[in-house]
Amino acid sequence: MGRSQFGIAALATLLLGACAAPAPSPAPVIPRDPTIAITDAMLWDGSGRAPVPNAVTLVRGERILCAGGLGECPIPDNARVLDAAGGWLIPGLIDTHVHMLFLEKGSAGAQLGEDLKDLLAQGVTAVRDMGTNPKELLARTRAQAAAPRVFAMQLVGGFRFFYGRETVQMNDGSMGYRMPPAQVMQLRGWDPAMYRFRQDADVIVRDAIQAGASGLKLYGFLDVEAVRALVDAGHRAGLPVWGHAWVQPAGPRDLVLAGEDGIVHASLFVGELFSEAERDSLTSQSAILSAGARTARPESATDPRVLATLDSMAARGTFFEPTLDVALRSIAHFDAEGSATPSVSEDYARATAGFSMAVAREAAKRKVRMVAGTDHVAYGPRSDRASLIAELALLTDSIGLSPEAALLSATRDAALALGGTASRSLGRIEAGRYADLVLLAKNPLEDVRNLASVEWVMQGGKLWRPWQLRSGIARVDRHDPDEPALTHPGH
Repeated sequence: MGRSQFGIAALATLLLGACAAPAPSPAPVIPRDPTIAITDAMLWDGSGRAPVPNAVTLVRGERILCAGGLGECPIPDNARVLDAAGGWLIPGLIDTHVHMLFLEKGSAGAQLGEDLKDLLAQGVTAVRDMGTNPKELLARTRAQAAAPRVFAMQLVGGFRFFYGRETVQMNDGSMGYRMPPAQVMQLRGWDPAMYRFRQDADVIVRDAIQAGASGLKLYGFLDVEAVRALVDAGHRAGLPVWGHAWVQPAGPRDLVLAGEDGIVHASLFVGELFSEAERDSLTSQSAILSAGARTARPESATDPRVLATLDSMAARGTFFEPTLDVALRSIAHFDAEGSATPSVSEDYARATAGFSMAVAREAAKRKVRMVAGTDHVAYGPRSDRASLIAELALLTDSIGLSPEAALLSATRDAALALGGTASRSLGRIEAGRYADLVLLAKNPLEDVRNLASVEWVMQGGKLWRPWQLRSGIARVDRHDPDEPALTHPGH
């Protein structure tokens, strides 16, 4: 090709390029809406209303935006859709009575984290620790990548709780000593507070708040005057005050009349079977257990003194946490040990088991507000650890609650029992509350054991699957595009 021909060809190429259509500009990127839409669920929202089929629940960040039937909660454009495929969506479960912190040969290390993840895998998204070192526990649990929300109570006891060492006869005939309960707790890493005679109870409350406690738990060796002072001080500061049903010498009725928000352990209603003078004569832990073992019988649950206390609880709205499953597990533990010489603790556990069930049945008949606390501990053989599902099954099978009433005791009513902001942010599926949700494959209103059919757990908008939690995976990124449960609209 000559120079002139080459120039003509180059010019033609330039002219053709000038006439060609401009390259298309890239399509604008439409930002994905941060909302997660959970669709096609059977919604049981914990409010008491009937389940809602084909429900939509909208979550943004850590909170619920909307929850209701078709048309009640329009799905935003470009929201991430989580298809519930007809599963049952319920509020996250709350165990109102656990013990997580055991520093000496216990659960403060890896075992604590594993137990917390296992609870979360069961759909338990919040727990209340009823005896601990609040500051230490909260620091350790907040460091966990996956754990239920933890609310820590400050345990309080009287002088004898700290310094009442007992002399006991050993099986071989020798004499030994039993440490005061508070000292045993301190070895575990717990930090019980001592209330001295006519001490300023506001000081106890102030220190509890500074440690991060969400309430007081009255434990033992407190008289009526002390109970009233602590209850009044707690309420002045906006803290709930709970206690053992028998804190010796104050008995169950004393605690109810003093205004406690709730009492725990049905077995301790045995304290109502003693007169004030008889209680005053019981000056050691062994004496209390021995007296209880001699007195507790299932038929004792209908004693007029017990029934009067239950009626007072119903009238005042005092919560009752019977902790039934742990009592049965204690007996199973003693059976497995097969000791030839039962201890005082074993005698007490065996004697009060039937009494506890009977007291709880009477409470249910009288419409006492119940919550499902288990007395679960975070270490030791798993067979000894009380289970929330087992506790709820006892409430339905042995106590007579309906499955829905039992479920409310671990959701709506449990949140109310926690008090404070928890009562307004947990326990129900409604706008403004935390997105603490559980999807079940089976209907829990037919059988509470169906709570074991967990498909996934959401806590504060973070999605977890049971196998991920139990396999050691600490975190699931909700924004992972490969997460199979989350799909885009139309997919």
